[in-house]
Amino acid sequence: MSTAAQFSQTLLAVWRQRHLASPWVVAALLALAVVAGLIWLPLKAAWLLPAAILLVIVHGAWMAVCANLQEQNHPYAAHCVPGQLRALRQAALLGWALCSVLSTGLVWFMLPASGFWPFLLLINSLVAFFLLWASRTWWLWLLLALLWPVTGAFSGLFAPVWQALTALWASHTLGVLALSLLAQAWLVTRAFGNASAGHQASYARRTLMRRAMTQMQFEGMPASAAAWGGPLERLAQPFVTATSAWLRHVLAGADNARPRSVMARAEIVLHGNQHWLLLLVSLGAVALMVLIAFALVLATTDISLALMLSNGAFGIGIGIASAGFSAGFTLTNTLWHSRREQALLRLLPGMPQGRLLNQAVARLQLRDFGVAWALTTLALLALADQTGHFQLLCLPLAALPVAALYLTRRPALMRAPTPLGAVLPWLAFFLLAGLLYVPVRDLGMPLWLPGLAMPALAAALLAWRWRRLSAAPTALPAGWLSA
Repeated sequence: MSTAAQFSQTLLAVWRQRHLASPWVVAALLALAVVAGLIWLPLKAAWLLPAAILLVIVHGAWMAVCANLQEQNHPYAAHCVPGQLRALRQAALLGWALCSVLSTGLVWFMLPASGFWPFLLLINSLVAFFLLWASRTWWLWLLLALLWPVTGAFSGLFAPVWQALTALWASHTLGVLALSLLAQAWLVTRAFGNASAGHQASYARRTLMRRAMTQMQFEGMPASAAAWGGPLERLAQPFVTATSAWLRHVLAGADNARPRSVMARAEIVLHGNQHWLLLLVSLGAVALMVLIAFALVLATTDISLALMLSNGAFGIGIGIASAGFSAGFTLTNTLWHSRREQALLRLLPGMPQGRLLNQAVARLQLRDFGVAWALTTLALLALADQTGHFQLLCLPLAALPVAALYLTRRPALMRAPTPLGAVLPWLAFFLLAGLLYVPVRDLGMPLWLPGLAMPALAAALLAWRWRRLSAAPTALPAGWLSA
């Protein structure tokens, strides 16, 4: 096998194993982002958006390649297959170099500056190097998240070090760059194990994590804490304690004569890892970490909270909306993953049948989304009140008709979820939000107009879809009429 063919087999394995719909998802997101940039951004900045998106795609592709290379680095293959470890290291070096050069070129295209390219190459090579090692050692992401607050807190201690490094870089730029690239290249080759005992243990831990993520993604059921292994198992204990307490509460109060009790037990199976309790605990933990990070930044820097919220209002609003509405836009797909258990679930004493079952399943989904929508809207309203950016309320308004259309699908006719199908409600949501946001911000349209139009549209869609849902065949098991 030639060298080029060997590199092709190693580096492009992740592409050959892709889902066939994935390129269309990427193309759709790229087209939507470009169109949104042309609408929202000033003309001078709009042409930078395609380059920024390509930069994200380059890093995303490199992350996927890194994860696949680590998966190929099986201890048995490293020990028994001649040249396999060397091929992986050479492929990683080539991928790291390509990612560094491509990302440097894109950043230089967006920020052209004479004599600036050595620094850009150093930064982008470090990013590519970090992504490779993070695919092997997950806690590097946690370290990165803590780096900014910690460096801010100990800025006085690190100041002499930064000054010395800056002086060294200014006086020996190319020499420091060459030494840094050589050190990174050597460490890139060290990211792959040689079948030692440590390599076998780390590979086994990563295999457990991959299986747990696959179980969550394709089977729709939360993996046990033990499936994650190591530190993640201990970090998951509070989540396990909370969910176990809820399960004991639901089972202790089981009453087949009460529809509410029956559907509370059925929801545990139907929604799987999208059950409202798991989402509440997970989002609560994420919100707590974000608040701690904000507190550390405010305590260790001179940045004011008002300035941070004002400058980052749009991005913060998008983040809040994405977290709050993500469950609602994925609830329907979770029905597909638990369809094997749904055939038995229909035999549960007191379980609704026929039209009543269709309505009960849809009512569960609409209830969960309604609570999430209300909490998200309150958070966005508080942000808008603090910053004066009340056009952010276009986000929850745009979510209403999308949810009314998507959460009232007929489960019996649904098909296997695809990446393209999963991203469609998000495309519709952001497109509709943009169509509302631009007139409110730039054309002087009063906010009360979409505030009346969107709930009215959602109510009309809900009434229409509810009649169709009530006349549809029995909902469970999901997809039983789609074959």
